[in-house]
Amino acid sequence: MMRPLNSYPSGPHSLQQADLSRKRAMDIEHSDSHQETTDAGAAAELVRASDILPANIPILPQTERPFFPGQAIPLLVDPDVWGPTIQAAVEESNNVIGLLLARSGRAEDAGIRDFYRIGTACRIHRVVRQDGRLQVLLEGLQRFSVREWLNTQPPYMARVQYHPEERYEEIPEVKAYAVAIINTIKELIPLNPLYGEEFKMFLEHFHPNDPSHLADFAASLTTSAREEQQEVLEALDLLTRMERVHVLINKE
Repeated sequence: MMRPLNSYPSGPHSLQQADLSRKRAMDIEHSDSHQETTDAGAAAELVRASDILPANIPILPQTERPFFPGQAIPLLVDPDVWGPTIQAAVEESNNVIGLLLARSGRAEDAGIRDFYRIGTACRIHRVVRQDGRLQVLLEGLQRFSVREWLNTQPPYMARVQYHPEERYEEIPEVKAYAVAIINTIKELIPLNPLYGEEFKMFLEHFHPNDPSHLADFAASLTTSAREEQQEVLEALDLLTRMERVHVLINKE
């Protein structure tokens, strides 16, 4: 069985929320952003994430709800079932693993036909063995879609295509949705103080004027059905994503 350490519906879990035991811990160094140097006098450019993420990654199924870029969460996994998957990510794919939502009720029962097509590539920051389970600390990096299944049985392996966020150009509709989403979150804070803590942690890592991360954060904050959240994850077009998130956040 695989489950988050803390149940949702409170939204994304920051690194600070993970009460990680340091005993028998295997710390996995987080790779820094790569830079390439241009001609003398020119500023270095960050290499796009799609240029450095591996083409083939192990896949870990999720059953409760999808995982979004920008989130950080500790997962508990059964080492007998998913240990080889975690090991493959550490040894073969630069600590990168793909999380895909499965339609089945149990991750152990999922087959490749149960998986949704679009998921989130994650960086493994830490693996800790605790009480007979593996505690895996993950950070969401970016969306991906499955191009081909290389291994159709656990440990699942897939050839993937990444979907990095396009450079944001100010669009009046997107800006309007962003303002509306932020205002709705502020209205929810008195009803549930936990929203305020989540929003504070979001602001520590991202700018509220970043509509892509704002949309993903707001979607993860909701108690919406997993199918509705998956629709947000699959919305590669930013305006479409903002529209869907606006509907979900207003249901809260």
